[in-house]
Amino acid sequence: MRVFLGLFVVMLFSGHGVAQVETYAAMPRIWAADLSPDGTHLATGCSPRGVRDICIYDLVGGAAPIVIPAPDGGEMSAFDWPGNEYLIYYVDTVQTFPTQDGLRTRTLTQPVAYSMATGHSEMLLVNSRLVSPMVGAEGRVAMEITFALDTRAGSGSRIGGRDDSGTVVYEMNLENGRRVRRMEVSNGSTIGYLLDPEGAVVVDVRRFDQTGQYSVHRPDAAQNSAIYSGIFPANQPQVYGVMDHGEAVVIRIPGTGLRRLDIETGALSAFDVGGEDVSQMSAIVDYYASEVVGFRYTDDLPRQIFIDPELASLHAELKQILTEDSVVISTWTPDRTKLVVEGRDAGQPANYYLLDLNTGGLGLLDVETVLPEGQAPGSREYLEFTASDGLVVPAYLTLPPGFAEGDAPPALIVMPHGGPRARDTAEYDWWAAFYAARGYAVFQPNFRGSTGYGHAFERAGYGGFGSRMIDDIIEGAHNLQENGRVRPGQDCVVGASYGGYAALMTALRDADNVACAVSFAGVTDPFAFLGSRTRWQTTLRYWEQYMGDRFGDRDEQATITPVARVDELTMPLLILHGEDDTTVPYGQLRLLRNAMEGRDSVRFVTLPDADHYLGTPEARTTLLRESQAFLDAHFPAH
Repeated sequence: MRVFLGLFVVMLFSGHGVAQVETYAAMPRIWAADLSPDGTHLATGCSPRGVRDICIYDLVGGAAPIVIPAPDGGEMSAFDWPGNEYLIYYVDTVQTFPTQDGLRTRTLTQPVAYSMATGHSEMLLVNSRLVSPMVGAEGRVAMEITFALDTRAGSGSRIGGRDDSGTVVYEMNLENGRRVRRMEVSNGSTIGYLLDPEGAVVVDVRRFDQTGQYSVHRPDAAQNSAIYSGIFPANQPQVYGVMDHGEAVVIRIPGTGLRRLDIETGALSAFDVGGEDVSQMSAIVDYYASEVVGFRYTDDLPRQIFIDPELASLHAELKQILTEDSVVISTWTPDRTKLVVEGRDAGQPANYYLLDLNTGGLGLLDVETVLPEGQAPGSREYLEFTASDGLVVPAYLTLPPGFAEGDAPPALIVMPHGGPRARDTAEYDWWAAFYAARGYAVFQPNFRGSTGYGHAFERAGYGGFGSRMIDDIIEGAHNLQENGRVRPGQDCVVGASYGGYAALMTALRDADNVACAVSFAGVTDPFAFLGSRTRWQTTLRYWEQYMGDRFGDRDEQATITPVARVDELTMPLLILHGEDDTTVPYGQLRLLRNAMEGRDSVRFVTLPDADHYLGTPEARTTLLRESQAFLDAHFPAH
């Protein structure tokens, strides 16, 4: 296979010498990619204006790229080619609207159809999602929308009410954005449909929120006849796509993992993929066939196992050609002649490539992040430590660029992840990389309750929301200090979302060793957060799992509530929150600010127009500048 560079390499390596904060705060140069079915066009998530836009490249005629700019007040979140003539992209906006319970602020997702022929865009149904490209019907797609019906009925949960919902699938005309016909209608409990590429229902999925009962149904089965059902109070299975020529679907069952579900008989069976255990992996679905073609997982970096012979062969060859540790095929044309490939090494920005089998060329598209000339990211390594109860806890440590054995141990920043049902990996992390570039070691523990290490490890975090999970963070930091990997003495804890809450709780539970704490979008009162966040019972029971049986005892509540323990938060604090955060409401900052009013040891920073996910360079720049000044004042690296 002939390798060439320079397809879009002219876009690279500009902006050398950019100030450090702006470099790390910048949006990724490329954050996603998708090929049109005929392979003539490539869409990428890009940032030529410094914000998340979409760029469309002509792979045949070589015309200048088309840039679809993010609208004012909106953020680009995803895009798909349902056919060759239209690109559907999604814009997230924060809106406030009246409900029977008063004004509510929500993040709404607006799908938009962009016409390649006219260059015009048409808005589709808000909060709907593409569920079938309706192959053979150019300009028509199937869009699914689930809507909530607020009720005031009691939920049976100890913390909330409930919502009823309905799900509808519409055939949409992309030329004018209008509904053509209603294809499927919820029976009152349907939460989603798996459609084939032509738009026909393969199975529908139903859930009763009050009981947690979940079921999968064939379209030709009797109304109440399920091919699979189970009770899942706090989680729910996920159906990915078909396999074996439509005879089965792939389903993920909480606590069990991936299984093959026979559509005719309802029989479940485990997978045997060359001796590999894929039960804890996710499925890779060929979009234009609705067919599962492989499995993906993450150890330190993303990995793939293909069961489709053609993709398996291409993947094996690419791993031999590219030098990166992780090689992932992210998208391909239906005829498999063009593919986009992502290459990653630990702690390094990802490289995106285009493989064209018609020419035998493998070209570099772009690099996720380009650092100034002569500047490299810090080294990122995997490590483990043993918690006090014997559980082995995985973690990642990022060391300053150029750090070598024998150098003075660096000061430690502890950075727990959000979620908490999430994890950190060895992938490039712009926030951790910034602190490492400033001379710090950055410790990111995957405390119990994190995903990616099996159901037992996740379940070990249940009930430990503000206690045992926090202790893992503390013990991991102490382990690094005792082993001489980092500077002995105190550390500073930094985090966002649950990580922001964990930063405050770590400061409370390890006050003698925490010099300072930085919390972005952190929960400050978990019980007030749950009361305002949602009334879906499945979601509430999910949080009950993690938080434990603490809802009837105010004293017990106080032990895991930073707002209730502000007298103990005597170390310097930096508290930041986006004003448009609809995941952890801005009111969580207000609660802490009201409780700590007048204290010189705490700084509160509001990020106007910022959401929960730091999706703009302005939000990231504010975060990095504020935390840099805060650390220089209270916990300098040298």
